[in-house]
Amino acid sequence: MYKNILTFFILFFVLNSLFGQTQKNLGYVSPIKLPISFSGGFGELRRNHFHTGLDFRTSGQIGIPVYAAQDGMVARVSVSPYGYGHALYIVHPDGKTTVYGHLSRFIPKVEAYILSQQYLLKKFAIDLKIPMGMFPIKKGEIAAWSGNSGSSGGPHLHFEIRDTQSEKPQNPLFYLPGIRDTSSPAISALYVYPLSDKSHVNKTKNKIRLETVTSKNSTNLKVRQPIEVFGEVGIGIQTNDDFSNIGFKLGIYSIELFLDQESIFSFKMDHLAFDQGRYVNSHIDYEELMKNKRWIHKLYLQPGNKMDIYQTNASRGILNLTDGKTHTLKIIASDAFRNSTTLSINLISKKIPLSVSTPSCTKVFYYDRPNNFESGEAKINLPEGSLYDQLNFDYHSIIKKGFLYSKIHEVHNQYTPVHKPYSLSIKSQSIPAHLQRKALIVMVTSSGNISPVGGEFKDGWVIAQARSFGDFAVVLDTIPPVIRPISIKENKILTNKDKIEFKISDNLSGIESFEGEIDGAWVLFEYDAKTATLSYTIDKSRLTLGKKHLLQLLVGDERKNIARYSANFIL
Repeated sequence: MYKNILTFFILFFVLNSLFGQTQKNLGYVSPIKLPISFSGGFGELRRNHFHTGLDFRTSGQIGIPVYAAQDGMVARVSVSPYGYGHALYIVHPDGKTTVYGHLSRFIPKVEAYILSQQYLLKKFAIDLKIPMGMFPIKKGEIAAWSGNSGSSGGPHLHFEIRDTQSEKPQNPLFYLPGIRDTSSPAISALYVYPLSDKSHVNKTKNKIRLETVTSKNSTNLKVRQPIEVFGEVGIGIQTNDDFSNIGFKLGIYSIELFLDQESIFSFKMDHLAFDQGRYVNSHIDYEELMKNKRWIHKLYLQPGNKMDIYQTNASRGILNLTDGKTHTLKIIASDAFRNSTTLSINLISKKIPLSVSTPSCTKVFYYDRPNNFESGEAKINLPEGSLYDQLNFDYHSIIKKGFLYSKIHEVHNQYTPVHKPYSLSIKSQSIPAHLQRKALIVMVTSSGNISPVGGEFKDGWVIAQARSFGDFAVVLDTIPPVIRPISIKENKILTNKDKIEFKISDNLSGIESFEGEIDGAWVLFEYDAKTATLSYTIDKSRLTLGKKHLLQLLVGDERKNIARYSANFIL
């Protein structure tokens, strides 16, 4: 008996190695029945987070059936103009939860329940825990229909598999059968970073970018080797995976860095954690993204990066080359199907006298403790864990008149990431008492454009929670949102018999609230933030046909400026 069990496991692992994928559970099915094609992969680099699922392409269509990937119970439903939009969560007996995002609608019994709760709570955006057992569902049954809701860049299905207890997203490629990938990742550039005052690369203290040329599963630099380095040096690569050569650049599953045949740094995208997502700003070359829109994986670990996907030795992937010898560097980038590409580089440790420059610095900030700075008109308070490494913090202020109610405060620069929100206080100037509640902090770009940060006025200061460094000032927002009707006119029959639609916009602080009533009764208006569309689907069970009705609509911004619209219409 034991011999048979051993033979089974040997055969299992051999077959998995032949197919190039280790699936943890073959009981799952694909959530859509179209030919499988992805526009987003698990672990892909995104702004301020890693992508936590698979984005299934739906041929640019809305309303494609979405199927339950496994037997389970609907446990949660959320509706929002942002994020996942209309989203469905199904909990399964194996300890996993599947998530289906950017949907257009749910199955009728779930849709009816959500609608009843929206009217009960008088809210469009809701996040409901569903009583266990209310909506059981079988594997392969229709659970919803695909859409483009929330913060979606186009019609698709966002699909996740989470560990139910920890809520950690797992890599769905290891659960869904029938997915194959035969193409290897591409490494398009190598980056080398001097990391200390005594370090240099190719006779410079600045980072260098070296382009590559790829042939089959190997990659070579376009420049002559070896590369001259000295001192503490970091490595980064620009890489992506064209899934089965479909033309979409997806994320990498794993990268491993070897120095003289010893593995010194690696990561794998087996699972992620939502509370660690913002560490992506330490994982990447943040400055390169902000300046040149390039996504670079850094292959060394900053001391303030606490993400749990890494394996590294005591060096944290940092090379310390001062011995005058030539060293071999090897980088292996792999996808989840064990297709890999290797880049090998020769480095020679060579010390070269370079001029010493003193960086601009107002104060040294540390990653492992709180940091505070105060001038006469600005206060900056960073909690512990806000930074990924020691920082030579820089601050300046300039006088700028016009619509600003403060100086412009240059808080370091936008190319250094911040992990946690920090308190930013700016002293305001000459704001009348009746307008103080309209004051807020904004970020000011080099071209003079502004974007809201927020905040509250207190004792002559506007205090906000900021998520990035940059240039900041105080302004007033006294202008209410704009409501532009699309399908309704005073005392007219609706031009769209199914919907009442508006375009709404705000000049600064942003849309915060909206509420509509017909004949004095609350009605459900749905908001699509990306198209700035506010719409009410005519509910004939709630409205009498063939008579005149009165619509009243209120739209408010974050500074409590309210716009009003009313019209009589005939249904």
